[in-house]
Amino acid sequence: MDFLRPENLLRYGYKDCLLCEVERKGEEKRCHHCAGRVGQRDRLLWEINRERIRRISGKLAAFWPGAGHLYSGRYGVGFFWAVLVPLALGLLINVWQGPSIKSAFRLIGRGSSGKLLLDVWQAGTYGHFVLFGAFAYIWYMSRKDALRGFRAILAPCQAVCPSNVDIPDYIALVREGYPVEALALVHDKLPFAAFCGRACPHPCEQKCVRNEFGSPISIMQIKRFAADHGYAAGVTPSSEITDGVPSPRIAVIGAGPAGLSAANTLARLGCRTTVFDENEEPGGTIRYGVTDFRFPNQALLSDVKAILDRGVHFQGGRKLGADLTFADISAQGFDAVLIAVGTSAAIRLPGTGDESAGFHDAITFLAKVKKKVPVRLHGKVVVIGGGAVAIDVARTVIRLGVADVTIACLESRETMPAFQWEVEEALEEGIRLLPSTASKKFLVRDGKVCGFEALQVEKIELDSKGRIMPRTVPGSEFEVGADVVIMAIGSRPAMDFLPPGSTRRLVDPHHHVYRLISKGNGLTIPGYMCGDCVRGPATVVEASASGRAAALAIYGDLCVSEVRKARFQDNYRRRHEPQVTDSPEWRVRCHGPKLTADESRSTFDEVEKGFIEADVHRESERCARCNLSL
Repeated sequence: MDFLRPENLLRYGYKDCLLCEVERKGEEKRCHHCAGRVGQRDRLLWEINRERIRRISGKLAAFWPGAGHLYSGRYGVGFFWAVLVPLALGLLINVWQGPSIKSAFRLIGRGSSGKLLLDVWQAGTYGHFVLFGAFAYIWYMSRKDALRGFRAILAPCQAVCPSNVDIPDYIALVREGYPVEALALVHDKLPFAAFCGRACPHPCEQKCVRNEFGSPISIMQIKRFAADHGYAAGVTPSSEITDGVPSPRIAVIGAGPAGLSAANTLARLGCRTTVFDENEEPGGTIRYGVTDFRFPNQALLSDVKAILDRGVHFQGGRKLGADLTFADISAQGFDAVLIAVGTSAAIRLPGTGDESAGFHDAITFLAKVKKKVPVRLHGKVVVIGGGAVAIDVARTVIRLGVADVTIACLESRETMPAFQWEVEEALEEGIRLLPSTASKKFLVRDGKVCGFEALQVEKIELDSKGRIMPRTVPGSEFEVGADVVIMAIGSRPAMDFLPPGSTRRLVDPHHHVYRLISKGNGLTIPGYMCGDCVRGPATVVEASASGRAAALAIYGDLCVSEVRKARFQDNYRRRHEPQVTDSPEWRVRCHGPKLTADESRSTFDEVEKGFIEADVHRESERCARCNLSL
């Protein structure tokens, strides 16, 4: 079966047949109602069509309970809801002692609606009103269940993953010695396998059932192993742009995680996609905002190359609003535009100066370091902020040769937004931490920053608009000396390029996808927005999920007839695996080799190394495969 060869899975998309227990005779024809042998484009079409069916089901359920379930193929549930309404209505009619239906219509015809309401109110009892409420509740719950649609019960790790990556199955493939196939399965939902195998916040590990029996599985390291070995195969993904297949032209503004993920999905659907970005190279945050010791450039190139090889075109140095306008996009013949520009504008504290005075922002600072642009640092460097970006900035400053580096943040040591293991690594490298500290006033001498007045923070509160309002301790003023101040307190989108009077309409609330509504002579083609520019700063895996959802929404709106042809479902059965008794050695988590603090503080080499084959096999064996028992 050539379609199951590893290189073909990477080239044309993953096939579920590797995990299917249905007998196969070797032919390459599609199984009936199974996505196992369906191409990647057909799988995505069915995903779009399933969402369309869900929306229509909600509308039908509002007309009559159960109708939406029957339309979507959930016949048992639909029959249940359809029967409940007549039962409740019949019970209400049987116990009703008030005005009859005939007399009610007679009163309405005479214009005596007020008298009818009075008669109904006087004849009604508490039991009648309870039945009225039950009738309305059945109608409401039926529509809500129809809008929810059918959802398979997922393993806790997969359920919490923003991209809904099939974690248990790709771990099983790695365990059985199929890392290339595992990468193909990850690429079904997430094109940034190399990045998320190194710098993902991995909420999946926090929900792993192994937390109850020892420690969670190193899911992130297993993904990294699959990505490194899969990309090493050097397989070029295929393009779905063929004759006879609708291929609309889509412009994507922004080459960050959301934009590239959307372009990748659109290319898999057969769209001719062009990505525009103000930077000369694609990648956005993962190229210019993540340090080499966390995510080396070679791993970035692997992820980006796999996306561009699908036929995605990239044009760098084109900033929307300056080098590119919506009129230009329309004139080039694009059918739709997706805005995924991220949050590129750094937030600065009031009272700060420019770089010549010693004030820097984290976004510009990290971008300069990545581009090998010299940055003047000397003396004491203070990084303001308590998140992962602040930790990365401080560790970068240490590697640039500065000996005195301090992180000052509003939060306490225990409530810092950064992960505890990140903070511990920074402390091991010699970075000092100044928690529960709020800057009051920056001190400048001879045009250069020399420190700032600070207050001790007692508690952090939020105002009515969700803004941070620290409660400081009266009389706790103290000074913090600093020759350079780097602010890592967040970022916001720069949306000055939007047409005047434009608004947006929510399309996908779960993934933060919006339809851009422009009035007047602004945008003449359908416009969409997704990613951090509409939801605020988030993780790469969340931005990738938003971009993928936006791509599916765009194609669903432009190619309605093509979407309606999709009739395949993921209902294959996984191979049976015998129950294995837990062993004591499986309760111990495997850790990859790391550079020591003395070694890491003087180099930009990657700190945490990957698993060797023996380690990843042992770690993948620890997976409980709870998805087979749900």
